[in-house]
Amino acid sequence: MSTYVDLTEPSRTRGRTRLRAAAPWYVHPLEAPAAWERLRAGRAGLAFAVVNVSDGPGPATDGCYREALTGVATPLLGYVDVAYGRRSADAILADLAAWQDRYAISAVMLDRVPPRASGRWRLGVIDRLRAAGAVAVVVNPGCPAPADLLHRADVTCVVEEAWPQYRSRPVPPAGVPPARVWHLVHACPPEQQPAAHALAEAAGAGLCWTTAGRLPNPWRTLQEDQWDR
Repeated sequence: MSTYVDLTEPSRTRGRTRLRAAAPWYVHPLEAPAAWERLRAGRAGLAFAVVNVSDGPGPATDGCYREALTGVATPLLGYVDVAYGRRSADAILADLAAWQDRYAISAVMLDRVPPRASGRWRLGVIDRLRAAGAVAVVVNPGCPAPADLLHRADVTCVVEEAWPQYRSRPVPPAGVPPARVWHLVHACPPEQQPAAHALAEAAGAGLCWTTAGRLPNPWRTLQEDQWDR
């Protein structure tokens, strides 16, 4: 059974909210066994990790993932693709059910979310997920989001972009606590990652993940050791 804690619970250092790591954990257990062991033991220093079997829970149970996700101490979210509004609410709910049934994960990260109603996407999908047992719903439009989305989701990723663009752009969202704001930065050299973390904090984010990995699959480069405390 996977564990879960309040994703919005801030970590504090000397009276201020400390930036926490939250990772798209998109590497297969067989490709990075040492990193997965750190995840299992809760030693990766993460607020949460998003797992992605095959752009979601996949068509069937993956035995490697099922074993790797058993007894994990790090809070886990299952990846669900909204496809910019092309997927129906029923398909999104079916992915939640698959994560629950196959891997005992009841929190989800909705990826490729339109910042506003588009296609089949409506904010009411979040309410339907909660009614179906989702204990947390994180959304990733990857860009500045309107207040109704920011306040409906538990956490919102408001930036997902490469370091050269990121360092000149983040703007703090108004009226949202840092613990509910997530930044994702790729193509960021290791020596620049402390600067990226500082910029994320200054831009009102309480959650961040940086990687030197590049498109099309930057999140397959974990670099989880950068977050050792």
